Amino acid sequence: MFIFAIYFLICAKCIVASEEYVLNFDSSIYVCADEDSQAFVDTSEIEIKRFNETTAILTGDIKFMKEIGEKTMVEFIVEKEVGGRFDIVLTKEICDICEEMKDSESFYYHYLGIFGFPDECPIEPDTYHVKDFVANAKDLPINKQNEGRYQVTLNVFKDSSGECQHDRVFIACFKLDVIIEAIDG
Repeated sequence: MFIFAIYFLICAKCIVASEEYVLNFDSSIYVCADEDSQAFVDTSEIEIKRFNETTAILTGDIKFMKEIGEKTMVEFIVEKEVGGRFDIVLTKEICDICEEMKDSESFYYHYLGIFGFPDECPIEPDTYHVKDFVANAKDLPINKQNEGRYQVTLNVFKDSSGECQHDRVFIACFKLDVIIEAIDG
């Protein structure tokens, strides 16, 4: 969940709500099918609920079975569904998520409370409560041109340098689907 908090902090910088369109969750957070990801986290207790007619929320518990420690890198990939396939529209790397967490001025910092994470690393193996998380839409126009279904992938790596070098080792992968859609009016 921590990783998705980080993503939505990034996405909050990528998406802006308008009067006619809304950003919503189209799936709960799900773990990639590979063995490493499945052994790292359990998101089966997170669900989507309706907040009101136009807004969905994520709520529930996420269980980390392994620690997130120093020199953990996060790679975000946002893809838009186009003609039955997904095209990459945004990528972002955070070279050392623990360093990012220490900065109270960081765009990502305020989301930690929503996901019940500590203010600094390590994030110990434990169950963390996600409290009514609403997709934040701040800086990218939500409009007819951006309308559609998106898949967000968060890849987590151990990076011994902490500088986004290529010596990284895969830890886990999470996914979340979101949609920009017209508000029925």
